[in-house]
Amino acid sequence: MPTATRGAAGLILLGALIAQAPLAAAYTPAEPDSGMAAPTTGPSAAPTTVPTTTPTVEPTSTPTIDPEPDPTAPTAPDDRWPAGDPVSEPPTANSWTEVVQEVIRTAPESSMLRATALADRSKQVMRCFKLETENYCLGLGFVDQLPSGAQLSAMTSAPEPAIGSRSADGDAEQDIATGALSPADFVTERSSLSDNARLDEELDEMKAAWEGRAKARSLRELDVPAGTTDDTTAPTTAATVTPTPTPTPPVSTTPGSPGEPKPKPPVSVPVKLPSSSYIMKGYATSQDKGYWCGPATFQSIDWADDNQKDTQSSWAKDLGASSSGTGISSMVKQTNLKTNWDLAAGTYIVQNVGHWNTQKFFDVHRNHLGDAKPAPVIEHVQLLKRYFPYLAFNHSGHYQVGRGYDANKGTIAIYEVFNERRFNSRGNTTNGPKNIPASAMFNATLANTFQNIGL
Repeated sequence: MPTATRGAAGLILLGALIAQAPLAAAYTPAEPDSGMAAPTTGPSAAPTTVPTTTPTVEPTSTPTIDPEPDPTAPTAPDDRWPAGDPVSEPPTANSWTEVVQEVIRTAPESSMLRATALADRSKQVMRCFKLETENYCLGLGFVDQLPSGAQLSAMTSAPEPAIGSRSADGDAEQDIATGALSPADFVTERSSLSDNARLDEELDEMKAAWEGRAKARSLRELDVPAGTTDDTTAPTTAATVTPTPTPTPPVSTTPGSPGEPKPKPPVSVPVKLPSSSYIMKGYATSQDKGYWCGPATFQSIDWADDNQKDTQSSWAKDLGASSSGTGISSMVKQTNLKTNWDLAAGTYIVQNVGHWNTQKFFDVHRNHLGDAKPAPVIEHVQLLKRYFPYLAFNHSGHYQVGRGYDANKGTIAIYEVFNERRFNSRGNTTNGPKNIPASAMFNATLANTFQNIGL
């Protein structure tokens, strides 16, 4: 597997600077060889240089997304959290050196953080930066609109449902958390680090953001097909899904090198995408511990990349997973460092989707999973029965593998890594491949307080 070198480069540079809704039931995939068993090949001596899977192409007539209205969906992002003025516009960083300088300049001291209430700490830990034209907030990812201080505080103040409690609509009982960090846990964990350790974590996160800024810009500028709505639920009439331009990943340069060139703007190349595509067949996994959805999801992603199935415990260590869960920035970082999926899709980034709609969410998945170099999406949802009817209970923030789509049916294919029955005798058998309505996936992502994905 590729070795981690970016952290060392960042530390060297750092030293130099310091010196200076009703939904259709979830489907089991109706795809060729969907029941194929996992490969029986043993660990390979060396990883492949490119992802080993290719999409299954099933050309059909012009694809459309069937409407999937969801009256129980979250309200629009601007209504869900307290109103308020956005955080101050951060200064623009036009080089990696300037990014590092700004991260250091704004870094809070541990003594101050620990003496501050959690809601106020969020404003220090989840602070925002401007990378040329794109805004990035720690923990949240690239955002189309800067959050307000009140919104950041509210994210860490939202109470987690108690096990055994029932949802507001009485639909399901709350069961165990499955392993994605909540904003409160993210801020608590970052705050508990020493100043140097926290700065290392922030620079690692910002490095991926800096290298992926051109991808973020192309996503922000992605036009939604005419005739679709801007609400957070599915269109009320069938909307035609048209292929959208596929961005060309930026060319990497040595961090902080003198005269570092700006990334070339993504080149819009018309691509005819198949109406359905599935990758990673036979690489489904099931999490070994109740709070290991992150390691299980990453195990599947890495296994499909190099055909070597490393243990979830080894990935839990690399991801920094705790009993509170795994952070999405760690998932993105390890995808860039330990797999070759970023060679296919460009540097993986954390992307906030709070101001997207169902159509854009589906189009982005289709571009990522259906072009000539398909790559998985790190889904970051709230695992609730209303969106995933195969569940018997509600759960917490959760990771899944986004691995395909069917535009005719309006579904996104995932690997569900959580098996309820394994951790609760009253639960259902839930792990394995699933096809979920795009509106359900989008609303489940909005129901997660972070409202972001990795791609």
